[in-house]
Amino acid sequence: MTTTLSAGSAAPDMMDMRDALASGRTTPSALVDQAIARAEAVNPQLNFIAWPTFERAREQAAGARSGPLAGIPTLIKDMLPEKGIPASFGSAALRDFVPSDDAPYARAIAAAGPISIARSAMPELGLNAVTESPLLGPTRNPWNLDYTPGGSSGGGAAAVAAGVVPVAHASDGLGSIRHGAAPCGLVGLKPSRGRNAGEEAFRSIADLTVNGCVSRTVRDTAAWLEATQTRDPNCLPPIPLVTAPVDHRLRIHANSRVMRTGELPDASVQRVFGEALSLLGRLGHRVADADLPFAGAAAMDLLGTITEGMFCRRLGMLSQAIGIEVKVDELEHRSVTLIAAGEAVSDAQFAAAWTAMEGVVAAYLDRLEEIDIWMTPTLSTEIPLIGVFGPDIAWGDQKDPLIDYAGYCWIDNFAGTPSISLPMGFSDNGLPVGVQFATRPGGEALLLALAYQLEAAIEWQRHVPPVWVGDL
Repeated sequence: MTTTLSAGSAAPDMMDMRDALASGRTTPSALVDQAIARAEAVNPQLNFIAWPTFERAREQAAGARSGPLAGIPTLIKDMLPEKGIPASFGSAALRDFVPSDDAPYARAIAAAGPISIARSAMPELGLNAVTESPLLGPTRNPWNLDYTPGGSSGGGAAAVAAGVVPVAHASDGLGSIRHGAAPCGLVGLKPSRGRNAGEEAFRSIADLTVNGCVSRTVRDTAAWLEATQTRDPNCLPPIPLVTAPVDHRLRIHANSRVMRTGELPDASVQRVFGEALSLLGRLGHRVADADLPFAGAAAMDLLGTITEGMFCRRLGMLSQAIGIEVKVDELEHRSVTLIAAGEAVSDAQFAAAWTAMEGVVAAYLDRLEEIDIWMTPTLSTEIPLIGVFGPDIAWGDQKDPLIDYAGYCWIDNFAGTPSISLPMGFSDNGLPVGVQFATRPGGEALLLALAYQLEAAIEWQRHVPPVWVGDL
């Protein structure tokens, strides 16, 4: 039995707000003031705000605004630098960092026109699939306050799920857009490498992190992507705004087994996954069970080595880039033990892991050339309780459970492929369960078209969580 509350009609999304602005039925100032009121009402329960920017938002709403998303209230994740606004990256070690300039993707958001009312909470340095940190404490899930909203984009996901704003900025280095969307019952699209403004130079397998958003509806995600993508002629061709469901039969390969162990996910996840398979069949798609195109356990060993070695090596690069030393003694226990694990990875081991990962990526891309969609669960279990992957737990004690829980998403970051998590059902305890769909590089339009078809069949946007302020 689920605890889902079903709204009588779908709550307004970003595109509804845009229509209301265009018709003169509302103003940017009214929308921003309403979003701030909702944030103030529910943040004491959810704790999704890292830094409020209410007064700046009101000033922006009162001024001239242009762009396809002009005047829409949103949130920006606390790892995207904005000039003059604190950017702590979820870490107490960076609580005093104030960027002197906007990041390129922050400029792309500004050009599109939405107005950020706050910076959203995240785990320290974005290195967890939950949003808990010594700086802010835990962010909670509006579907059940005892559970995590995921991470590292969990702050924005919690706010969107609760109806504070219709869409929020998110980013994804090993799954963080999807790892926030799935626990909160949202749409979470990870774009292709090089798709976004500010990411034009991304070409390498090591360019893992991309920006995007989380939203309640497919059309909001489609509009955000269209508005913030690069128009550089040397990059992927821009995607027109996707507005319609897929109109042809797709070849879909499905695999639900946990990569490291080969075991099935928990019963609720497997049930929802099976229901999604049945729905796709009824919609006319050709769905087949398929083995992984690479050795799962070996790939997860490589992932562990790279994650440990990369964090250790890139911490100094972050300090250099922002001009503030990241002091290890100010980091959470989990980060400190992750650094120690990375220091034990030699340069030769680190380089060898990257070389081997290139073979894993090649095998995955070869499979995608044979099919249209690769389908997996987004997460292997029901959402964890607060504290299960908390900042006080040593990396070595949570490494395997975390990789098993969140280990379906990472391959698309290494391969540069787009993937989308969709809210396809609920666990036996009434918590959202996501299913992930991936395709070839540059194929966001296909993912969005499939998402439109599934959204029309399920109408997930009509479900709201127990903690809901979207009607205020």
